[in-house]
Amino acid sequence: MKEIQRWAIPACAVVAAGTIFVVYGGSSGNASNASGKTRVSETPSDYPGADPTGAAVGNTTKKLEVASDGKLGKIVVDDQGRTLYRFDKDSAKPSSVSNCKDACATAWPPVTADDKSVSVKGMDSKLLGTLARPDGTVQLTLAGWPLYRYAKDANPGDTNGQGVGGVWFVSAPTGKKATTAQVAAPAAPAAPKAGKVLLRVVNDPKLGKIVVDSSGRTLYRFDKDIPKPAGKAISNCLGACAKAWPPVLWTKGFKVVGLDRALVTNIMRKDGKCQIALNGWPLYRFAKDNAPGDTNGQGVGGIWFVSNPLGKKALASSGSGGGSGSGGGSGSGGYGGGSGY
Repeated sequence: MKEIQRWAIPACAVVAAGTIFVVYGGSSGNASNASGKTRVSETPSDYPGADPTGAAVGNTTKKLEVASDGKLGKIVVDDQGRTLYRFDKDSAKPSSVSNCKDACATAWPPVTADDKSVSVKGMDSKLLGTLARPDGTVQLTLAGWPLYRYAKDANPGDTNGQGVGGVWFVSAPTGKKATTAQVAAPAAPAAPKAGKVLLRVVNDPKLGKIVVDSSGRTLYRFDKDIPKPAGKAISNCLGACAKAWPPVLWTKGFKVVGLDRALVTNIMRKDGKCQIALNGWPLYRFAKDNAPGDTNGQGVGGIWFVSNPLGKKALASSGSGGGSGSGGGSGSGGYGGGSGY
């Protein structure tokens, strides 16, 4: 059963638990919506593609509230946790009109109220209204849009009706369509702040102890560089090479974990960038390492190697220099044959 996560609504929210009173007027049984104008279309319409099968669903409700759906964000559910929908062929202005009747209303049961009041939680009670249906029932509306359930939603939290026929959509708390666009994309990991760059040691199953950065990305050394002490090392990876093998840049006050801080220095590159070096060897990442822990650059061109905590080449005990994943090996690695990039 799909889990419904309830929203925690702060006390200062617009409506913590408002109440809409269902107004019954005159012998005709008409009811008012938020605009005071209601009617049900007398023109039959075909329901769009939904097969009216499945167990009958109780139509009446005494409560509407907000739930959180993993794909759709904030959605409206009834007192049983069942998802509520709106129909594009209905209308909300100038008055609420339901165009779902007969077979359509079997597949999409209207949400009705048979009590004097319906409570709402997590949404503005002023958006809730009603309209009178031909069978004498009173249907709830949200921002003028008539509300429905879907007969094929077997369990609370199901959203099987989303997008059916291109005209049925889950209702958001505002009465608008709930869409995947409502869910914010996961935030990208924050870039390390100045002074927060981290070098640390981890154990690789093939290469033993290796050096990685703050994101867990493997760091490399280049045999064509010239290692020198006191920050006088020379990087010979520039231009296209530096795009394939981005240098690890120095930031003030960076930290190290698991290796000798005295071995960590910096050099000024020919392109004007300040690069970190370990025991005299400038450090790089590999553009084809797609995830933390990848070592696809190991052995590329016979001149690129993962760095161990002493700045030396990390070598597999079996003698195999191949890296994990694709793009490794001793050939071009996709970056230029013998040049190693």
